[in-house]
Amino acid sequence: MSTGLSVLEKENKKKSVFSKNNNSKVILFSSVKGGNGASFISNCVSSYLAKTKIQNILLLDLNIGKRDSRIIFDLEEKDLRDIGDIEDSIKEIDISLLKRLVVNFDNSLNLILPPLKPEKNKICCGKNLSLLLGILKHYYEIICVDFPYYLFMKNDFDFTENVDKFVFVSMPDLISVSNLEIFSRHICVDDIPNNIKIIINKFNTRPAVSPARLNSILKYPVQAFIPYDRDIEFLYHSKGPFYIFNYNLRIVKNIIDFSELLYEELDFEKKQ
Repeated sequence: MSTGLSVLEKENKKKSVFSKNNNSKVILFSSVKGGNGASFISNCVSSYLAKTKIQNILLLDLNIGKRDSRIIFDLEEKDLRDIGDIEDSIKEIDISLLKRLVVNFDNSLNLILPPLKPEKNKICCGKNLSLLLGILKHYYEIICVDFPYYLFMKNDFDFTENVDKFVFVSMPDLISVSNLEIFSRHICVDDIPNNIKIIINKFNTRPAVSPARLNSILKYPVQAFIPYDRDIEFLYHSKGPFYIFNYNLRIVKNIIDFSELLYEELDFEKKQ
């Protein structure tokens, strides 16, 4: 692990012409409340894509005031900058500033950390988030955004303009699924149903809604069922998301299959 944009620098010539109008894609991961597994899915999907695809992958963590990504990626003991450090200079972001902000891992995953102080939240105010994504699209081909649900209340962010795929994660119980249905109906735009993906996390735990009843409750079909696995959970928390892909288990296979589905729908293979 290192800070900076080493992968970008290796392909500097290629990226010098990279812009929002080329092939950059944004995948937004969220859930109706904390604890449903949206961060787990976003961390694993972005790690898998970085491990297996040629595109430059950025994981943008917007969970302001949370240490989750620092702990999962073993960064707690390191003195690293976070997105709160640039909240007063968003319009001036360039490659030199990104080098100091971005954490770069050996497998090409890039990570931008959230601020730990809740008051450092200007990045999510007004047009700042749209501006930031527009700038990041110049440098990264796939941007995975770990997006807490309360940010959907920010009316100045145009989701249809800035996001290519929405991934909503829910636990399998009736309350979580019902709240997800209310949430998705109010957030989602009816003319982009193909861009919305539903994941049921820990579907093999109880209480759980049956697959047949899920279809009657949810407006959008479920794209993936992720089972709970205690060993993978321990590995994820102790070693990080990269290591889980060394195991041939059902949970890992389901995450891989979903990641491949997302990637296929981004159409990179057709445009290369």
